[in-house]
Amino acid sequence: MDPLPNLSPRPACLEDLDSVLKIEASSHPLPWSRSGFEKELSTPWSRFIVLTDDETDTLVFGYVVYWIQTEGVSLLNITVGPEWRGLGLSRKLMQLMIQETIREEIPRILLEVRESNQTAIRLYESCGFKKTHERKGFYADGESAWVMESRTEGIETPIQ
Repeated sequence: MDPLPNLSPRPACLEDLDSVLKIEASSHPLPWSRSGFEKELSTPWSRFIVLTDDETDTLVFGYVVYWIQTEGVSLLNITVGPEWRGLGLSRKLMQLMIQETIREEIPRILLEVRESNQTAIRLYESCGFKKTHERKGFYADGESAWVMESRTEGIETPIQ
């Protein structure tokens, strides 16, 4: 594997979607569609952030999609390309979301995660999320989801 270049987050744009869709298809059993990502680009309360290389600003390493609402932030999708996993990029994307949540004084972050996705569950737990309940048969393929929550009151800086 090549060494990791310098990376920076920025809002996603239409030009990023081919790269995002490639990562999405290689990462999820039921990947989001192009129209789903396009909708997030035009939804006012949606944040769609890509992590790109500083040199060209065109290589997408990962992305996060979440909704900002006054009662809570909802994490919808966080994915890193398979060849870049295990390098802390998902944590970096989580920290961006957590920082915005704290800055906007939003009291909590909610997410659903496949009960079989133990890697993601460990990441969320390490970022302060706790399982609140289970949604049986939540996903289209019948798999159940864990609902996890993190409260942001009293947090001054996110986990590093």
